[in-house]
Amino acid sequence: MKVALFLLALASVVLSKAPCPPGAFLSVYKDKCFHPVNISLAFRNAERICQLFGGHLASVNSAFDNYLINYKSGGSYWVGGVYKKFTDWAWTNGFHLNYTNWAQNEPKEVVNYCIKVRKDQTWESVHCHNWNSFVCETKSNYVPTIPCPKDYWCFENHAYRHIVPSKNWTDAEAHCQSLGGHLSSIHSAEEQAFLESVLGMSAWIGGRLLPESNDPAWIDGSKPVFKKWRIGNPVNIPETSCIFATVNTDSGWGNADCHGEFPYVCKIALNAF
Repeated sequence: MKVALFLLALASVVLSKAPCPPGAFLSVYKDKCFHPVNISLAFRNAERICQLFGGHLASVNSAFDNYLINYKSGGSYWVGGVYKKFTDWAWTNGFHLNYTNWAQNEPKEVVNYCIKVRKDQTWESVHCHNWNSFVCETKSNYVPTIPCPKDYWCFENHAYRHIVPSKNWTDAEAHCQSLGGHLSSIHSAEEQAFLESVLGMSAWIGGRLLPESNDPAWIDGSKPVFKKWRIGNPVNIPETSCIFATVNTDSGWGNADCHGEFPYVCKIALNAF
């Protein structure tokens, strides 16, 4: 029954004008849809299921996609990486790996070992005969309306720019306004994952924090519907503080004196270009 329902969902992508069928979601570049499948199969049987509708087991080409698939799927699951004697690690779609997130002491370069993603987003090489749930990918129906501007990263209807050198929060916001936007607000786990994938260091985002508050006040006026504080944050500062995002083993948000200097992320509506 689960297999039949999944195949029905995959079939709907052919008939629908939506970018992805129900239960699937777009990759960071919007060129493909990821389909989490909560059915345990051996690697090659999982790949056959994905191929039935012109897809493959998922190829993961960015930290954003790795984070997002993990967030949407949970647990551990197959993606499409397999080790072959004469080709090294490759995806079942024929491409070599241009992004990896191997766990410590991985990979084990053994023929007929395949990539399983763990709950912590790291990759493990295990025998392909093992059974796991899996994630398929198929081509999306997404049609871009506005191209992403040069030197920006785009997500949904906004363009983002990570700017170095560092500025204090007020000067960073002034620069973002001169570009037509604001320091970035963040409103979903998907948007957070996207920014984590493009940040290489801590950076100011567009939130301010009143004393004794746990909710950001976004400079663009949007409502706080999402938050991702790092462990131990926000810290108690006896005056309005400003929010930065960081990417490391404890990724998320922290707050600091607004006079401190960080790189920063501007967010601009695509229709403003």
